[in-house]
Amino acid sequence: MRFHIVMAKTIGELMSLKRTGAIIGGGLLIGVGLYFLVWQNIFETRDMSLDMQTSYLVGYLIIISFIWMAGFYLAYLVVGTPGLEFVAKEEEKGTLLLMVSKPLSRLQFLLGKFLALVLTTMLLEIIMLLGTVLLLGKLLGLDSDTLGALLGLVPWIFLFSVIVTLLFASVSIALSTVIKSDTVRGLVFMLIIMLVFGAGPVLRMMWPDTYENYHLYYLDGGYNLGNTYVSLLDQAESGRMMPQSQAWLGITTGAYRAGTEVVLTMFLGASEALDPDIGAMPPSLEKTAYINPAVSVILCLAVSGAAFGVANVFLNRKEVH
Repeated sequence: MRFHIVMAKTIGELMSLKRTGAIIGGGLLIGVGLYFLVWQNIFETRDMSLDMQTSYLVGYLIIISFIWMAGFYLAYLVVGTPGLEFVAKEEEKGTLLLMVSKPLSRLQFLLGKFLALVLTTMLLEIIMLLGTVLLLGKLLGLDSDTLGALLGLVPWIFLFSVIVTLLFASVSIALSTVIKSDTVRGLVFMLIIMLVFGAGPVLRMMWPDTYENYHLYYLDGGYNLGNTYVSLLDQAESGRMMPQSQAWLGITTGAYRAGTEVVLTMFLGASEALDPDIGAMPPSLEKTAYINPAVSVILCLAVSGAAFGVANVFLNRKEVH
């Protein structure tokens, strides 16, 4: 018995019809539904050229992907929820003892679980991303150029989601080996997500000089994820964002310089951010470039590796009864 047996068994559990349908449905519902609740008003109230409409749709997909399909939804519900139960659930059911009594090392057991979670998540993620784009295309009657611009973003958003999955899968599995209480595990994992995505904006807003002078961006998970996200989108032909999208990523991740005036323009005077006369995209915001994007990727992968290492150490030290 080797890790691929554990992986195959876990994939079967994770890809149950009920779970698969719920995850894909939740991803598509938010991805498409928010457009009709919020963003459609932009197109109904403004006279835009086709290029500007395409730019707004590109910005919408970029934002909703970072927030939801490759953000909180992916990290907490798709990855975290099953990952937090992997070891603890097997221990509670008594099947962990059966597993480790077979010719299977604990590392192989852990690796099988981890790979199953990553592979199934990637399959669900690509379905959600493509489904959102194709549904928007169908419901809005998008022309081939606009649809192509949105589809051109999918591979790069997908690559970003791989990094997010590796990071939070390893963290959730580590918590599953370290903490016995379901409630405590869930609270700790939620706190980690809040720190990753919420600590940076608070630090930059309240202590901007301290944030930069003490190089706190190296410890800011949200910035490193945002820096990675922006650098990947730069590779897409249609990846240039509207200033509103750049401002939002600047506020939430620090990837762009977005001061108070940008925030006010974004929320109170968004119409000033486009030029309907020339139908062109206005100037982009300046990137902060605290860290080279490659370093941000390495830091994310290093944390993933360290968390998986912690999981392996604690599992090997665990007394299984």
